Amino acid sequence: MNSLPNKFKLFFVIVTTLAIIVLGWNILHTNWNRMLLLQLLIFGFLGIVSESLPVALPKGGFVTVSYPIYLSELILFPIGVTLTASAMSALIIFGKVASEGPLYKRVFNASQCVLSLAVSYRVMNFFDPPLFQINSRFLILYVLAAAVYMILNVTLVSFALGAMLNKSTWSIWVNNFRWSVPNSLALIPLGFLLALLYKNWGVMGLLLLFIPLLASRHAFQLYVDMRENYLSTVEALVQALEAKDTYTSGHSERVGKLVVAMAEEIKMSEDKIQSLKYAAVLHDVGKIGVSEIILNKEGKLLDPEWDSIRSHPVIGQTIIKGIKFLFDIGNVVRHHHERYDGKGYPDGIQGSEIPLESRIIAVADTYDAITSDRSYRKGSTHEEALKELKRVAGTQLDPEMVEVFCKVVTSELTARTVCANQETFA
Repeated sequence: MNSLPNKFKLFFVIVTTLAIIVLGWNILHTNWNRMLLLQLLIFGFLGIVSESLPVALPKGGFVTVSYPIYLSELILFPIGVTLTASAMSALIIFGKVASEGPLYKRVFNASQCVLSLAVSYRVMNFFDPPLFQINSRFLILYVLAAAVYMILNVTLVSFALGAMLNKSTWSIWVNNFRWSVPNSLALIPLGFLLALLYKNWGVMGLLLLFIPLLASRHAFQLYVDMRENYLSTVEALVQALEAKDTYTSGHSERVGKLVVAMAEEIKMSEDKIQSLKYAAVLHDVGKIGVSEIILNKEGKLLDPEWDSIRSHPVIGQTIIKGIKFLFDIGNVVRHHHERYDGKGYPDGIQGSEIPLESRIIAVADTYDAITSDRSYRKGSTHEEALKELKRVAGTQLDPEMVEVFCKVVTSELTARTVCANQETFA
């Protein structure tokens, strides 16, 4: 943990210390017997299996099917049993997660589970619920406890990721909450059903439902993988382009990272950021339709050759139209070479007529073009590039987006320097 940010270390210590106190207090105040120990082992084992098969979320963090197991424990057992089983589930895991994940992540996960469940239990018992039974009052309190657990779980993880990655906690929270809610809503009834089956059928009832739980985990994993495969398809198209234009290798990827940083700075919605990333990575895909001789020509281009180069935004839009999940970014790609003063191409539109996403890409694209080496010149320095961007702000580029970029790219470079220093002393 030596290389981790101090802000995360402090948050880690606070969460872990509170969890140890809460867990220890409840263990000591539980009247343990042989049956409770057996139930602890059974539900702890189910939790360990579930936690060993997580589904990673796009902005960090993950979800597992251990959620309904924890909820069933919450209404079946004393809180000391529930917290101990959840801590075991997070700490004692196996497989790829155990081999690749550092110990501090498991400790934090166990800690935030303990705190989330403890608060959920207190909220539910504040209203003095009856013993586990099927009636409207108990169901309402159960759903309330489940909602409290879900919100606290996402919140604690988002704070940790924000501190660790030096990114907006709110942005991470919104994105991960949006991704986890459908999964959690589907699993809340299963937690109640799991408790009901165990109460009436014992271990056999657990097995009847646990297998479908693992199947639901697999379905959610397929959904996440499908979203990731979209970007893989985009990257394959870009690789086809870069095989033709050797001097722009890595250009689209760099532009993609820069526009995402800009979009996060102006608080663009997560859906729009995702579309913008696709558009940025694919902004030059139309060059596939331009001759390699022209793309790699070292001398001055003739007018017909310039016309061929200028056709690539329209060609790119045409290519993208044929890919269903990219249908809404074709217009962004078409206009990324428009100028703020209306002297760009292909349509000569100006100012706010140019899509915001296109204006963002134009700034990042220009910066990377200035700082990249070409066959006919060496790339400029970071400071020289920012100076040039400011010079053409208001004519070639949107001045507001240039201002945002200058702020973001400076902080990005600072972050990289800090990370490099941390890695050196680790």
